[in-house]
Amino acid sequence: MLLVNTDIIDVFLHPKSVAVIGASKKLIKGGFRIATNLITNNFKGKVHLINPNAEGKLYNLEFKKSILDVEDDVEIAIFYVPNRFIPDILKDCIKKGVKGAIIEASGFEEVGEKGIELKNKIIEITENFSKIRIVGPNCMGLSTIDGDSDGEEREGFFSGFGVFNNFKRGNIAIISQSGMLNGGYLMHVMTKYPNLGFRYACSIGNKMDLSEIEFLEYLIKDNTVNVIAIYLESFKNSRKFIELCRKVRSMPNKTIILLRGGITPQGQKATLSHTGSLAENSRLIKGIIKQSGVIYANSFYELFQFARTFSIIYETGKILPKKGNVSFVAGSGGAGTITADLTMKYGLNYPILGNKAYDALVDVFPDWMPPNRFAFIDIWPAMEKAMMNQVRPDVVTTHVYKTLLSEPNIEGIFNMMFCSRQFRAMNDVDQIIDNVKHSSKPTFFWLVGEDKEVRRVSKLLGKHNLPDFPSLEEMVKNFSILVQESNNKF
Repeated sequence: MLLVNTDIIDVFLHPKSVAVIGASKKLIKGGFRIATNLITNNFKGKVHLINPNAEGKLYNLEFKKSILDVEDDVEIAIFYVPNRFIPDILKDCIKKGVKGAIIEASGFEEVGEKGIELKNKIIEITENFSKIRIVGPNCMGLSTIDGDSDGEEREGFFSGFGVFNNFKRGNIAIISQSGMLNGGYLMHVMTKYPNLGFRYACSIGNKMDLSEIEFLEYLIKDNTVNVIAIYLESFKNSRKFIELCRKVRSMPNKTIILLRGGITPQGQKATLSHTGSLAENSRLIKGIIKQSGVIYANSFYELFQFARTFSIIYETGKILPKKGNVSFVAGSGGAGTITADLTMKYGLNYPILGNKAYDALVDVFPDWMPPNRFAFIDIWPAMEKAMMNQVRPDVVTTHVYKTLLSEPNIEGIFNMMFCSRQFRAMNDVDQIIDNVKHSSKPTFFWLVGEDKEVRRVSKLLGKHNLPDFPSLEEMVKNFSILVQESNNKF
């Protein structure tokens, strides 16, 4: 019996047994790396190695000549063999009762007529995928990260040939037509932000059978996922895609971020050679994006930067800002001016402070440089007053943050932090973290100063789920998408 969409996706992401078709003992082979991924990352299901030309054992597992030689049931077959061998092996998989196949080989629609002939042959063999479901071809497989969220217990299902050995479970899921997002780029993000966790990475390739629709349906229902990051070069079913995305708009704990490739004529040529996706009208694409109400990213960098921001917001239980009212704490008037311009550009505001908050700030600022009435706080004059009166700088910092966080008209804080070993006492990072981490209002940081000290502070902030950004504009832009999402929710 053909499983319903979400049931088969559950089998693909949480299989009880897998067969690696094309497993190898040669270190440079993809079949070796797939087997290594499964064994070294503590996949809890059974693993079977299939290669008619291999002898002996790998990781104490015996090679089989054919999947038909496996005595146990097999739920998922992972194909890493040349495309010409796939039809006959698929026949054996069907005979064996395998539920799904992940085909990582290329050479289908993207190469033209011969590839299309091969696709049609597979459709015939599978009786239009009624006998076995397929992810791919031309993909980097699927990854499921299990274990604990602290990363102490490393466990997962990694069916791609990019070997993962450093990862953490989190609340982000990826659906991608580019294998890079379940390979090198994902490794890059995991190592750059070691405190950022992922739940799934689903490389769907050419979408011969299963597409973004089935995976999106599953991830929407999965309570372990808060953020869904999607990269597509075509829509399989645009009406259904819009319907699913709009469903998420009524869910307070989920956000979809989309990057769409092939919007321009030049990009459409590239997608044809990459995944065989046919050109779609750019106006139609933009209409689908607008109707779906997703957060739209313009690059892979933005896709993961936005995903990181929303992941932290949901992980820490912050409240999504609705009006875009922010405060900026800095030791530089120039940074405040530029940020004020950027807040206007991205639809945010420095609100006027209430009398209670303003009077509280007056208490720590000198008479010769009182605080602004609006929420840009150049904290340096208050620091100078504190030092002249032999008051510890962290007392001033705590006072300022408590004042701003208790101001009802402020929904979040930007902080430009100067990082220098010499002036650590001026910016007591531990004290600032204590001030903001328990607040329901998001606090974003831009770090400048000595590179080594910036990296130290960034790492410390990351441990407490407080994000820092490489530029003022990135900081402001990432806050603005929170406002956008807040106003998107029904």
